[in-house]
Amino acid sequence: MLPVFEQVAEMNRAYMTNVLKSVDAAVAFTTKASAFSVKATNELAEATAADLHALAAVKAPHELVPLRAKQIEEKADWAMATSREAFEMISAAQTEALAFAEAQAAEAAKLFVASLDKLAKNAPQNVPGADYAISALKAGVETSMAAFETVAKAGKESVEFAGQQVKEAARPTSKRK
Repeated sequence: MLPVFEQVAEMNRAYMTNVLKSVDAAVAFTTKASAFSVKATNELAEATAADLHALAAVKAPHELVPLRAKQIEEKADWAMATSREAFEMISAAQTEALAFAEAQAAEAAKLFVASLDKLAKNAPQNVPGADYAISALKAGVETSMAAFETVAKAGKESVEFAGQQVKEAARPTSKRK
């Protein structure tokens, strides 16, 4: 087989390996998210049933207001805890996806630059502008990688900021009496 075809075949194998890794990660996250959703739905259904039983057991109207206040506070606490857990799960998945994407982009850039180097070595000599074209392609790849790193950094910072906001919102407030 010709070296170029071997290189293309190897690149395709590497690409398929990465696609399969991505699919495996997506399936794992979907499974985890589905289990979380079922758990949260069951918890909410059980709490709602308990609330309805408690409301049915009320004997006097003056018992209703404190009971509902307690139930609403419990639901708010549950919603906050569930939201925090969901955010942490999504944040972990995003962090994992960003790390995977960064690694793949760096590897792709490295392979592309190596291919350009091989092309430059095997290119016919005395072709006007060939060196400049290859240098321009390399510079483009380097610029793209720098832009990708900037976007990835901004994504990480936004996830951290959102996490801080969730933690701030989850801090217990003073209880009314």
